[in-house]
Amino acid sequence: MSPWHFFVAAITAVLVSGFAPTAKAESWAQVEFRDPTNAEVVLAATVTNDQGYSIAIFRNKDSKVRWVLSLPQISLDRIKSVGRVAAYRIDDNAAVDVEVSAGKEGIVPGLEEPEIINGRSIREILWHGEGPSPTRGVLRNMLDGNALAIRFFFDGGSADTTFDLTGAGNAIGPALKIETSADPNLIAHDRDRDEAVMISMKVCQSSSDLSTCLGVMTNCMGANANQLTGDQMRRCMAVHGYPLEPIASPTKADTPTPTKADTLTVNCTAIGDLARNVMEKRQSGTDMSVMMAVVEKLADDNPVKAIGRSIVIMAYDMPLFNLDENKQQTISEFANQIQVKCYQAK
Repeated sequence: MSPWHFFVAAITAVLVSGFAPTAKAESWAQVEFRDPTNAEVVLAATVTNDQGYSIAIFRNKDSKVRWVLSLPQISLDRIKSVGRVAAYRIDDNAAVDVEVSAGKEGIVPGLEEPEIINGRSIREILWHGEGPSPTRGVLRNMLDGNALAIRFFFDGGSADTTFDLTGAGNAIGPALKIETSADPNLIAHDRDRDEAVMISMKVCQSSSDLSTCLGVMTNCMGANANQLTGDQMRRCMAVHGYPLEPIASPTKADTPTPTKADTLTVNCTAIGDLARNVMEKRQSGTDMSVMMAVVEKLADDNPVKAIGRSIVIMAYDMPLFNLDENKQQTISEFANQIQVKCYQAK
């Protein structure tokens, strides 16, 4: 090769490499971010991987936490506008589908759907934002996980990418002003409370005065069941003559004559049906306050009211899914879980 040809080849290589698009990998960081939907400037935890895909996680003024998943700036692809637009999975957890309805008639009132922005980004609610830290769901899995895999769907195909979650919590925590670790005391508190409520239900079922027992149980749960502790429930029930101890099965001679109160008997099947109905509303996008209002309007001697608050709280602590298959699976599993707890408390 002549010196001239060598020079031309060298210059060409420099020019090509200078104009070739490259994606620089970055660590998780906190930056000011402008929400592409409402132009609100927020503090966000962001990261861009070595392929150029990026994530921004932030809290809006309504306290809800959202994220924006974006294609590389150099990408010529466009995300589908409707249907299944993406799917993601954290470590070995179940995959989550992101779906967008075809029209307004397909959107449940009050339910904010994922939004496609200019065909290049997906904006979606990640966490309801209530409490010091998520105890379950996608954001919890991100804080505890190692890797996030995402698949974007286009009209003519799809693209996969992954994100390293190492150090994500160091940026997400301060950006959202949350604790990055799940509070084990809070988790234990909720489990102990739920167990006490379930045992209370069984005690009332075995009582000769079901209506009175359910009234006591409702009063013991108080106006804010979320703050109730298992010990408070046990003490309150015991003070009113209903200690939460194993109840022996009554003999035939001890069986009381059926009364009107017996028609209020709440068995585990009925509790399971209640749990199913509540989770169906949860997965349809009905607001939690609506379900709580329904429970509060029930008569004090209605057996549903005694357990309703706790079941609503448990249901709305579960994530809201987009794919119908995931919704139905969650509804069935939740109803079965509540029934199992009921039978175990017997």
